[in-house]
Amino acid sequence: MGILNYLFKRPKLKLRMLQASFELLKQRVDHLESLLAAATFPDSETTERLSKFVGEHLTIQTSSIKIPGTLVAVHSDNFEIRDINGRLVFIPANKIISVTFDNKQLRH
Repeated sequence: MGILNYLFKRPKLKLRMLQASFELLKQRVDHLESLLAAATFPDSETTERLSKFVGEHLTIQTSSIKIPGTLVAVHSDNFEIRDINGRLVFIPANKIISVTFDNKQLRH
């Protein structure tokens, strides 16, 4: 009987250890997700600050192109500008590397 008890208890111990490891991993993932959400661009403070520049000339740099224009609006997921040809352009915030106003550069 001692061997049977040992064999039955060991898988239960392994299962409890796996459950504890899973819970720890879940907590770490939740923590990383909250950090990532807090680090998204633009955050509410940056959106508020950039909104004060509506109507100002700027240049937005993405990984592939520089887009000069006039800031129309700042949204949580994109910037809206009127380019030098008068077209309304929406630039996804996650593609923006930097924003320049009158030689003042804001990087994220």
